[in-house]
Amino acid sequence: MRALPAEELLRLWDEYRDASPHTRALALAAAADEDTGSVPPAERPIGRVTALLLRLREALAGPRMAATVGCPACRGTVEFQATTEALLALEDKIVDAPPPLAHGGHEVTWRCLTYRDLRAVAEHPGAADPDRGALLLLERCLLGLRRQERTVDPAAVALPEAVREALTEAMAAADPLADVLVDLTCPDCAHAFTADFDVAAFVWAELDSRGRQLLLDVDTLARSYGWSETEVLALSERRRASYLRIVTGELP
Repeated sequence: MRALPAEELLRLWDEYRDASPHTRALALAAAADEDTGSVPPAERPIGRVTALLLRLREALAGPRMAATVGCPACRGTVEFQATTEALLALEDKIVDAPPPLAHGGHEVTWRCLTYRDLRAVAEHPGAADPDRGALLLLERCLLGLRRQERTVDPAAVALPEAVREALTEAMAAADPLADVLVDLTCPDCAHAFTADFDVAAFVWAELDSRGRQLLLDVDTLARSYGWSETEVLALSERRRASYLRIVTGELP
C-alpha cells in the first residue's frame, strides 16, 4: 500500500489518540484500505482488519517488528521479533464464509468474529467476566442451528460444552489472524509461555510515536522559518529531515 502522507498521519493521530482501541484499529484499517467499494472493515473477519494494519505498519516502518512482553512467571521482559510477511501469509487461510459445523448431533451455521462484535461485547455489562465475554462473542456468531435434523432457535438453546469447544476451534482455524499468538521462552527464568501479539496496539504505538514527532518537527520548523503546518507537512520526509538538521546545526 502507499505510505500515508504526513498530513494524514498527523490527522489520524490527533483525531484518535483518545479513542478506544477498537475505534483506533478500525480508523487505521480504513486509512489502509484501498478497496473502498467493499464491505466496511468493521464487518469483515477480524483477520482482514489485522492484515490491513500489517500493511499499514509495513508502509510506515518496514516489515520487521520488534516487541516486548512481560514473563508471567518472573515478570521479566521478553523480547521477540516478527515480520509482516510471515503474518500476512496467514491471510490466505481466512475463510470469509465458513461452512456449517457438524458436531455431536448439532449442525451450527456460523460466521467469523468481527470488530463490530468486539465493540458490542465490550459494551455489555457481562463482558467483565472473561468466560462470559467469550460466550457472548460466540453467541453473536451463531447464524442458525439444527439439532437432530430439526431447526431450532440458536438464541434459545444452550450449546453443549463440546460443541462450543469445537466451534471455537473452527473459528480459530477460519481466521488465524484474529488472535495472533507467539510461543516464547523467558531468557531469565526459562519459563515457556504463549503471548498474545496485539497487532492493532502495536501499529497504533508506531503511529503515536510518529505523530508526536511530526508535531515537534512542525513546531521546530515553524519557529525557525515561519512556515505554516501545511507547508511543513507538504515537505517530503527526507527534505523535512534535512531542514531539521540545518536548524540543529548537524548540517552545515
